[in-house]
Amino acid sequence: MKNLEKNIQNIMSIRKIYMATMAIIILTWAFFKNNFVARIIISLFLICSIAILGENIFLLLNKEKISNIFKYIFRVCFFIYVIGFLTYSSYYAIVNKCYSLFIPIAIFIPFTIYFFKKAFPSISKNKKEENIKNKLEE
Repeated sequence: MKNLEKNIQNIMSIRKIYMATMAIIILTWAFFKNNFVARIIISLFLICSIAILGENIFLLLNKEKISNIFKYIFRVCFFIYVIGFLTYSSYYAIVNKCYSLFIPIAIFIPFTIYFFKKAFPSISKNKKEENIKNKLEE
């Protein structure tokens, strides 16, 4: 049974490697065909795709620690993109006096916080522990 689960995991990793490779090819082409501003946005997706590729290659090689490093890189790039999107959307809403855009922004913020806590549990735990220690010292 354990062997079957490992085979299924390997098949899923190979599928993700294939998809990440295709995404890297398309994003690399788009990176060189666009201007500076578009390259900034594309570069985050390109780094995420490379991170997914690296994560799954090292999962196939049973190198979980290295795979986790790539998983962490993916999470950081994803959150940089989300925070950048929220920041730009807020800026756009204020400059163009389109305050209705604050509704989706307000919806995105709690989900971003939730997923940040799930993606980086050690950071959340450390902050909670520091807050508890500070309260006890007072």
